[in-house]
Amino acid sequence: MTFEPTHRQWAESWYGDFAAPDGSLGGYVQLTLWPELGRSWFWSALVGPHRRPVVLVETDAPLPRPSTLELRAPGLWTEFIEQIPDEHFTVDLEAFAVALDDPEDLFDRGWGERVPYGLELEWEAADGLLDVVHGLVLVGDESYELEGMGRRFHWEGLPAWWDREWSNGPIDGVVIANAPLPVDHPGTAQRSRLERSLVSTPDGPAWTEQSRLQGPNGGDNL
Repeated sequence: MTFEPTHRQWAESWYGDFAAPDGSLGGYVQLTLWPELGRSWFWSALVGPHRRPVVLVETDAPLPRPSTLELRAPGLWTEFIEQIPDEHFTVDLEAFAVALDDPEDLFDRGWGERVPYGLELEWEAADGLLDVVHGLVLVGDESYELEGMGRRFHWEGLPAWWDREWSNGPIDGVVIANAPLPVDHPGTAQRSRLERSLVSTPDGPAWTEQSRLQGPNGGDNL
């Protein structure tokens, strides 16, 4: 079935992830627009093997200003810019996020320490499957100059979270840190668990993700 942009659950999404070469730090950003619902989602996480996960989940932001991907909401400003299609992509972020004692806390009340969180990152196409990612990561009182690798993609249509389970990313990775995410489907009682992990592979650190369908109370929907 083909879903047109006027379908209630049609969405458009931009995603980018990144990892330091030694696997000490990694994260992602994702902006999803729901034109027929008149709102945006923004997700981001920052993780590492020896740090508390920092997460930002906003699922009730307004749509960006026309002809831009600049999003403003309480405690959040971000802008995604495709400088050169399929070659050069930038993300700027100024926000507050939550540092968690356990990544699973996000499936409960999501309580944690509120911390300043900022990104000034660029993805540039390179030989191979991954982009070069460089720029600045700010969290709390830390400032980190990133020179790493990552992926980026853009999709539009009916999100794959709705009706199937799937996974992508390296299959031979050893998990360094987790950043799972509850995904509540707009207008339904359905929930998915999006398992995103920073992993170590023979080719260096990278991100993997797996989507699992769950029932309305978080139980497996078998």
